[in-house]
Amino acid sequence: MATAKQIKPKKIKQKTDFRFTRDLLDGLAKQNVVLMTGIVTAPVIIAATSFKKGVVIALAFAIISFLTILTCSFVPKKIVYTLRVIIYALVGSVYYIPTVLLLEKIFPLTVELIGIYMPLIITNALIFSKTESRFYLESKSKMIIDVIMFVAGFSVICVLTGAFREMICFGTLAGIKLLDISIPAFEAPFGGFILVGIMAGMFRALYNYLRNRRIKQNKELERAEALRKQKEEQLIKEKTNQLKQLP
Repeated sequence: MATAKQIKPKKIKQKTDFRFTRDLLDGLAKQNVVLMTGIVTAPVIIAATSFKKGVVIALAFAIISFLTILTCSFVPKKIVYTLRVIIYALVGSVYYIPTVLLLEKIFPLTVELIGIYMPLIITNALIFSKTESRFYLESKSKMIIDVIMFVAGFSVICVLTGAFREMICFGTLAGIKLLDISIPAFEAPFGGFILVGIMAGMFRALYNYLRNRRIKQNKELERAEALRKQKEEQLIKEKTNQLKQLP
């Protein structure tokens, strides 16, 4: 007897409704890798001691992280996780070399002063933690914007930290004298801890205030909507009763 051929179900590609939602702003605020989650703090706290250093670290982090995450998104998920992590590091190393050569031409002395914290960007936690738990679970278009937001969140804080520390330590910004302040000790790592701690506290307080205000506004809108529906139902009942009373 001839065996019946099994009909394989056709794979239907579901179209994703891609919209720029609040979730894509997590990297800037809700899950900022420096101020909120604290998964990438060492380069900011220790190495970002001036405006130029902050800019160099931010650019290196942005270029290496974005290109590494984008490239490694094509690595098959069938490969064992341990091997995938090694591949991520190797890809980051490949992008590190041209990135450093480019930055050395633009900021020749600054790159050398940053020292060991430049190559450590290759193994930053954004690449090794968020890729598997967040970025690679999204569509490519959403992932690209999401990565850009996370990178931007780090870059803004890194540059601001470097600028504030330079002004506190030497009263300058990018080498230009602005203030008559000189606290060189703030260039040490403890100065970075203090500054980032203050920024994190202020940022979280502002974020919680805005979130609570939004929750309150939503509750007020829901309450107003419930009252509106209640009034509409009451009017419908009154009209119904009036129609029943008609001869």
